Amino acid sequence: MALVAALTGCGSDGDAADSPVGVVGIGSGDGKGNKSGPLSVEQVRAALPTNEVLGGVFVGDDLAAFEGEPARQHCAEQTGTPCTGLVAAGHKEAAARGNADDDEVEFTLFSFDSKEAASAAVKGLAAKMGSREPAPERTQLATGADETEAFTNGRSSARTVMRVGNVVAYVQAGIYDSESRNRMATLQVELIKKAR
Repeated sequence: MALVAALTGCGSDGDAADSPVGVVGIGSGDGKGNKSGPLSVEQVRAALPTNEVLGGVFVGDDLAAFEGEPARQHCAEQTGTPCTGLVAAGHKEAAARGNADDDEVEFTLFSFDSKEAASAAVKGLAAKMGSREPAPERTQLATGADETEAFTNGRSSARTVMRVGNVVAYVQAGIYDSESRNRMATLQVELIKKAR
């Protein structure tokens, strides 16, 4: 991710608002006042959790939102799909402050120009997660997303891929407390909805 941050010129949470970003179009809505369509790169940035949103328990300076070929390449590498129709991508890493258990979490977002493209990326990412060795265990998790594929590998590790409209969210949580671990996935869904 350091390479991605270097390519995009994105820095810490503190300077996120000052970093230049390219803006792309937003969907016009469904005629009922509900926004639809992809998140712009600015909205992807807004949908990533800051240290403040994480409650000061988790800290991390690596928050980036980017678009164009670097975003598509990162998406293709993560999902194993061509990521056709990708609009923007984002990433945030954080670790628990002063935690002997080394709790950490990563948030990755991919915004697409259609729900179908987003769903294809969810399927590709879920297939990659399911094929890891040792094989992870599928688990049920209510996240509030339109699609959710969740996996666990041991008592402290969970990987959750979700689709919220045109946006794919991938949350990797290495947290021993299961309630806090699951909360990271639902928090990401809430932030995506709020960013619209």
